[in-house]
Amino acid sequence: MGKNFGTTLVPEGAQRLQVPRVAQLVEVQVVDDEWIAFVSEGELADLPDEFYLRELRHYDGDSTIQEIADLIEEYGQLCLDDFAEWSGDVFGNWEQRSIAIEKRIEYKKQYNVDMLVPDSLLHLWEGRPHLDYLRFLRDGWIVAAATGDLADYAQLFVDVPNGQPIESTVRHWLHALNAGLRVSHARIDHPLVQEEGATLFGASCIQLYNHIQEGARYKVCMNESCGRIFVRQQGRAAKDQRKSEGVKYCSSKCARAQAQRELRRRRSVAAQAPDDVILEAQREESRVMAMVALAKARREQGVPSLGATLRVKRLELALDDRSVRRRAGVDAPILIAIEADDFERYEGQHVHMERWLTALAELYGMDSKEVVARYRADRLLELSR
Repeated sequence: MGKNFGTTLVPEGAQRLQVPRVAQLVEVQVVDDEWIAFVSEGELADLPDEFYLRELRHYDGDSTIQEIADLIEEYGQLCLDDFAEWSGDVFGNWEQRSIAIEKRIEYKKQYNVDMLVPDSLLHLWEGRPHLDYLRFLRDGWIVAAATGDLADYAQLFVDVPNGQPIESTVRHWLHALNAGLRVSHARIDHPLVQEEGATLFGASCIQLYNHIQEGARYKVCMNESCGRIFVRQQGRAAKDQRKSEGVKYCSSKCARAQAQRELRRRRSVAAQAPDDVILEAQREESRVMAMVALAKARREQGVPSLGATLRVKRLELALDDRSVRRRAGVDAPILIAIEADDFERYEGQHVHMERWLTALAELYGMDSKEVVARYRADRLLELSR
């Protein structure tokens, strides 16, 4: 757990909060390109394990109305229509709430509805803020779990339009999660009364809380074509038997894919002539020595670090973390680690660094080969110490 964070267990003495089942929806459809209509028939379903990390990874405040519709059709109700599950001071959500209320008033007038707009409708400006909210909570904690606090995460909001100091980031993050955890209140059930289903938003907040409480370590899947951030490997094992320690891959599928890739490489090397292998090894040793010397020279000359250089370019282009994720495929916790020159922050991160740096360089209009070469030299210099 982050060094400055503490938890209050509900109920007292519990180790984990039970993740409530989520209300399932049918007849989900997009209306007028801004509303999602649906029907709830009282069916409930368990949320997939690590849902807030995995399935929600590609959703945020830029999600389209169709993407949100597809999400709730597959997994259930996203949120309550009156913003009841969150506090009022994050991401300007008072303004977003006002827009949503205005849209509901317009709907009443357009369709001549005398009563309140039914809760079987979700507006785009209700769905997007909740998804952005979950992204804020998830990414913030992944960083805090690795560094002990939200200081590095707060750097995303410094020197950018509508930025905020670290004190505001911490306060907003705490208010946000605590508000989302209200769904975890104690209750009395009876077999004759239908259990109330939770929302994806509330259930995801509880999943995050459980990871905070257990001190979960976030890792990066070492399958070269994946790179997902995860806690436990998923696969054939039962949900409560999935391993979190000593695993390199987010799933058994990724483990098999990487094993097959490495087997092909070994066979390719074995097929080469011995002299060719020796010659290539000698060339590689010479390249390494030259790269380490170059990295030392840059440091002695006071050249800005690679992470600092990339941050300056991002700010010059006015790119936020959402734009970087969507356009370069680099998640916020990884972007923050790169800009802090922490290339080994998460277990498995190094496997994907060259791919991520190439994508960032191309997005920023930089020479990708030069950026990757700088990374290799800096990493080799650190390893040689």
